[in-house]
Amino acid sequence: MIINIHGLDSSGANSKYEWVRSNAPSHEIWSPDIDYRNSAPTEILDFLKKRIPREKEDVYVIGSSMGGFFARIINQIFPDVAAILINPALAPFIGLRGQIDCKGYFELAARYAYSDDAGWRNLHVIAGDADELIDHRRVTAQMLPLDFDSIYWIKGGTHQMSVFSSEVDSVLRKILRLEK
Repeated sequence: MIINIHGLDSSGANSKYEWVRSNAPSHEIWSPDIDYRNSAPTEILDFLKKRIPREKEDVYVIGSSMGGFFARIINQIFPDVAAILINPALAPFIGLRGQIDCKGYFELAARYAYSDDAGWRNLHVIAGDADELIDHRRVTAQMLPLDFDSIYWIKGGTHQMSVFSSEVDSVLRKILRLEK
């Protein structure tokens, strides 16, 4: 199963969903629409957690931008779920004041994603080095452990970089173990 969590002001029918549908047709795909502006972060997390299969099967969560925040937390709660964070907003409470429930996001981050026992296995980050919204070298890389070695830097990758580009496509195929 592949779960796709879109970013702020996007939808479940985003380019990541289209990429998965085109390149992993044998996988079940769930790509819900999420209203980040009008939903409490805990409600969003509870909604997402309900779809994680309890039986043993390969589950991947792809989270873009704000969806990357939730994909990281899902990975922390369910360590066997592999998470792929694409240009993740790992600290949305910093840059989105007045647009989202910043206090709620901060509390979720403190409780799960950045706690002392936060695991980092089965986690992959794909970051554009030209992202105009998030400076991943100053924010994202600083929030990862010093020995974290599963970050893929996409040269010239902007916040809206295409998952259909050869570089991102190649990284996704490697992580998801898909043949070309």
